Amino acid sequence: MRALPEGFAAYAWAPSTEELAARASLRPAQIVRFDGNVPARPPASATPAAVARAVAGVSSYAHGGYPTLVEAIARYAGVGTENVVLGAGADDLILLCARAFVGPGDSVAVAHEPTYPLYRVAAGLAGATVNGATTPAVTFCCRPNNPSGELVPLPDERPLVVDEAYHEYAGETAAGLLEEDVVVLRTFSKAFGLAGARVGYALAAEPAAEELNRRQSPLPIAAPSAALVLAALADPPDIRPQLEERERLSAELRMLGLDPRPSAANFIFVPHERPRELADALLRQGVVVRTFDDGFRVSVRDGEDDDHLLRALAGDAPAPRTAHVRATARARVYVRLFPGRAGEARIEGIPAALAERASDAGFGLVLEAVGEEPACSDEAARALDEALEEAGR
Repeated sequence: MRALPEGFAAYAWAPSTEELAARASLRPAQIVRFDGNVPARPPASATPAAVARAVAGVSSYAHGGYPTLVEAIARYAGVGTENVVLGAGADDLILLCARAFVGPGDSVAVAHEPTYPLYRVAAGLAGATVNGATTPAVTFCCRPNNPSGELVPLPDERPLVVDEAYHEYAGETAAGLLEEDVVVLRTFSKAFGLAGARVGYALAAEPAAEELNRRQSPLPIAAPSAALVLAALADPPDIRPQLEERERLSAELRMLGLDPRPSAANFIFVPHERPRELADALLRQGVVVRTFDDGFRVSVRDGEDDDHLLRALAGDAPAPRTAHVRATARARVYVRLFPGRAGEARIEGIPAALAERASDAGFGLVLEAVGEEPACSDEAARALDEALEEAGR
């Protein structure tokens, strides 16, 4: 087995929700993750019917690939089908670009560090060094940058791979530079809320896209994932509420005496002198943030979850909230219970009659239901009962 470069560090995932819950002596349903940069709930397009259709193709290969998906991505991105390369999330495409552009002894440039660590991992796996003395064989740039959220300037070096995982939130793209030896990477994990589906795509000039496709594994994505993405592209998400929530959350963080950095993404970086000490205190309240040496990063979720975070940061020591999902072939229900906030309720998709039951138990309630009636209301009632039982254990 070929030796990896000296100092190589493998990518390290954050601990599982179950592990974090055990550390805090909580249940997994009481953990709120502000460290994943994904929306608070699945996209509206992921209806029970859409999920059922996605699963229908799981027993066979997608002979001929996914031309319908490629066409839909091309329309969404404003390019030709010949410019599209599919991958199992942007991470798969970062690794693909590394093995396509570099080999042992080459140098890779990583712009605007600290940034997403997988660029260094991909370079090491290809046998290359990072930011060496020689002219780079390829340059990676995360834009907006992670973890800062800054819309960093594009490097002048070419070839250039621009990771636009958060481009929907930024409103800017490098897709107009494909003919200038630029490759753009995107994902359906962030704005589209399909992180578990693991689907991404690269945009490149036709010759570069052809070479990337030659080096890509056969059928890099699964048929159910392709179906979910097709449904999402037919009804792209409206990110304006999340942008408004990002600005509200930033303002509230400033009210707490913190200094959040301006962000062009769906997360906020907050400088802090003792970020890990703070993160440990938040975890005891069921709140998980991502820490760095000089601060912490929080995902923008929705008003209820973000208010829970703000209360924890303010030292109000809120009791952990409980989340519960119930999904059937005809309905999907997402329930959140907030202790000590009786009378506060937001219910979507069914009549609001269930709010009183949560209030009587001392909880604020957020209940979102998608599906057919009357099954939707029936499943919502069952989901609330299950959530109340979970919260009372």
